[in-house]
Amino acid sequence: MLAYPFRLSLAEAVPCSRVDFDQYARQYEDILAAQTNFFDGDSGYFFARYKIELAQQLAGSVSSVLDFGCGIGRSMPYLREVFPNAEIVGCDPSAESLAIARRENPSCRFASLDELGTDAKFDLVIASCVFHHIPPQDRQMAIRYCYSRLKDGGHFIIFEHNPINPVTRHLVKNCPFDADAVLLGMRETVERMRNAHLHIDESSYCLFFPQQLSALRPFEKYLRWLPMGGQYLVCASNQKRDAA
Repeated sequence: MLAYPFRLSLAEAVPCSRVDFDQYARQYEDILAAQTNFFDGDSGYFFARYKIELAQQLAGSVSSVLDFGCGIGRSMPYLREVFPNAEIVGCDPSAESLAIARRENPSCRFASLDELGTDAKFDLVIASCVFHHIPPQDRQMAIRYCYSRLKDGGHFIIFEHNPINPVTRHLVKNCPFDADAVLLGMRETVERMRNAHLHIDESSYCLFFPQQLSALRPFEKYLRWLPMGGQYLVCASNQKRDAA
């Protein structure tokens, strides 16, 4: 969850905001559960768990993780479970969200975007359904922010809502904290990551089966080419690894 304005560095411009996530921080869990209940009674699956499992498959073992736009820290328990020995850091511009995240996740570290300097480097950076909140003209700047915090050979994974999927579009249209959402397709995400000199390792679709069909979820890996998943991912790596 990433609310604007956010500042990529003290020297760069501050984009304008349309949704203030501070006002939704305390209601976020309830709103999300109501929005995703039809798909899975456990909103944690929809929001975080399956993404962290995929991230582990793509990035392998890591010693440090940044959750870019971490919101109230819903991904943190899953990150801690999957990467038990890693340093886990969340950043977000919403002070109210960070306060909740710190209280609920004492084993993780949290910072505002300004506080997380470029000297902080991570093996894995995850942005989970963040970029549709970022105005299109500021998305490349946000990707540069994440790129600048990757270790050599690190992975940057963006998960986003799939605008081709009609159910996804319905959910976004009716979600209060998605009032500012401008959905971006996989092609835009891939191009923007390439423009930041990242090497694309994988781009695929995910989140096909609701809870009623959860027994079929192991087969999703065979459907990732199909552009009807509820969400998609783009995994990229720092090209400096290629030169090693």
